[in-house]
Amino acid sequence: MAHFLHTLLGFFLIQTAHASVWDRYADVFGGDRTGRDFVAQKSVAVGNIALQFITGGAVLAIMWGGIKMISSAGNDEGKENAKKIVMYAVGGLIFAILSKAIIVFTHSFVDGFAG
Repeated sequence: MAHFLHTLLGFFLIQTAHASVWDRYADVFGGDRTGRDFVAQKSVAVGNIALQFITGGAVLAIMWGGIKMISSAGNDEGKENAKKIVMYAVGGLIFAILSKAIIVFTHSFVDGFAG
């Protein structure tokens, strides 16, 4: 009889312990405590951080290309090289903006099915 009560009590204690661990996990990483769209929220957060780095790198590359263009002082080869740098950096910036739109669209699409 004691074994049966211990097993029955164990079911309730394990669930409570699991819930308290999940609550601490949700407090640290954010989000709601239900865990309904935890993966989707974290995917968007990671995507946003990556896009900030990509956008910052593209802006730095545009600035570097501008400096190279100014410092080429009429050298056609240096000017063409700087023009390529700026062109690829602007393309990367456009790609970063479009990827942000894709991430938001995908998140809303998945959230519509999960919702």
